[in-house]
Amino acid sequence: MDKLIDPLMPLFRPAAAPRPPMLLDRTEICLRLVPPIARLIVTRTFTNREGAPIEAVLTMPPALTDEVVHGVMVRIGEQRWVAQARARRRAETNYDGAAVDGNRAILLEELKQGWRALSVAGVQLGEVISLTVESVIGLGEGGASVRLCPGVDPDLAVPALPDHLSPRQTGMAHPITLKIEGANEIVVRSDGRDLPPMQRIGTAPLTLDIVIPVGFQGRVTDWSADDVRAEMGLRMAREIGALVGSGGPVDRQQIRDLALKGNLLTSETSLVFIGAEGEATGVLPAMRKLALVDATPDVQAVPPKPSAVEPEAIPEAPEQDSPTPGRSRGLGLRWPGINAPAPLHIRLANWWHSRKVLREMRRAPSADLLQLGARLREAASLVLWRQDGVLALRSGDVNHLPHQVAAVVREVAAVDAVRQTAAVLALSADQLAIALLTRAAILTQAASPDLLDQLFPDRAPPPFERLASDMEVRA
Repeated sequence: MDKLIDPLMPLFRPAAAPRPPMLLDRTEICLRLVPPIARLIVTRTFTNREGAPIEAVLTMPPALTDEVVHGVMVRIGEQRWVAQARARRRAETNYDGAAVDGNRAILLEELKQGWRALSVAGVQLGEVISLTVESVIGLGEGGASVRLCPGVDPDLAVPALPDHLSPRQTGMAHPITLKIEGANEIVVRSDGRDLPPMQRIGTAPLTLDIVIPVGFQGRVTDWSADDVRAEMGLRMAREIGALVGSGGPVDRQQIRDLALKGNLLTSETSLVFIGAEGEATGVLPAMRKLALVDATPDVQAVPPKPSAVEPEAIPEAPEQDSPTPGRSRGLGLRWPGINAPAPLHIRLANWWHSRKVLREMRRAPSADLLQLGARLREAASLVLWRQDGVLALRSGDVNHLPHQVAAVVREVAAVDAVRQTAAVLALSADQLAIALLTRAAILTQAASPDLLDQLFPDRAPPPFERLASDMEVRA
């Protein structure tokens, strides 16, 4: 006899699993040996089966020991887009603006401890995307011993990152192939055996011993234009290393110039491509995470419950050219005179208007829903909804918001009623709190009335409306 299932049971679950990450279709790794350098070209392919335009984000550890990343390319069908090095803050600001506009855009950014995030915005339904990241290392006269990580490195700690940049893992494997190119005299060994030119490999890290015979002389014809560019990137990286390790004052502009010359991914630069207007549909994409395969067999595809609010996990922002965590936070992206200070009378008026709001937001934490709703309405006017508000709603990351507003949102997210409603809706508490802030902004005419459609395409679900009503931010 079949068991009877209460149709209301999902509404009373203690927690709901977050949306699982997208999976890769295949990974192709090419190790090209052209002494005195070795190039690694890693191509990961996935398909957008989401039914809507997306922004795909893949957070990954270093793939090769001491690698210098000097290129990223995205291919869709017969078209391909190549990213170029730009000053980090400018690259991130331009990418975020293109993502909000729904245009094609690519961004590879350096995170912490060698981890990187590759974001591709404007991926349309059904498109097959190939993400290629190129790096280079130096080889000694006799070769080198390196560690290759096809997926997650179990020995590399994951740094504290905002949720929209944190890595996702899965235990569901996909085909991974390793191709080795180079002169026949050069031998690559792993675990004491010679590796063939092409083979299928697993997800566990590999130790590769590259052996160059004594007296080996390569031919000029062995080198391609891409090899020359890779060698140039390695030389620029070595010059940067010499400047940083000199012990004297560091000229950041000189480091940035060298990185731009070598098209390098560094703490000062990101690799970015921005498509032309109208290249994508103009529809704001939903952020979706791509998962790397964990080397351990029992890993879960997603965490068992949404992560708790952890303000202490927010990474520190690099100096000057890197923004506060959450990427761009300046004025309007496309407004003229973005770097010019506002006139004095405008700044005085803004200070006078915000004085009461900021004073109210410094009050002690409260669990009173009506009081929190009032604070959300006051805070909504301090957000630039055209950019920061949209990015916060799309990613569920409060770090896109101004500091004062982010503090209020975290306070709302910590309330039991908010956390329970978030579990029912399979959202994080932060994202639900941002949605409530968005509703408050709509009520105060600080944001567009259709902004919540980005999170709830059909209509806001009843649990959300009940909570909004309790906080007096219901439409």
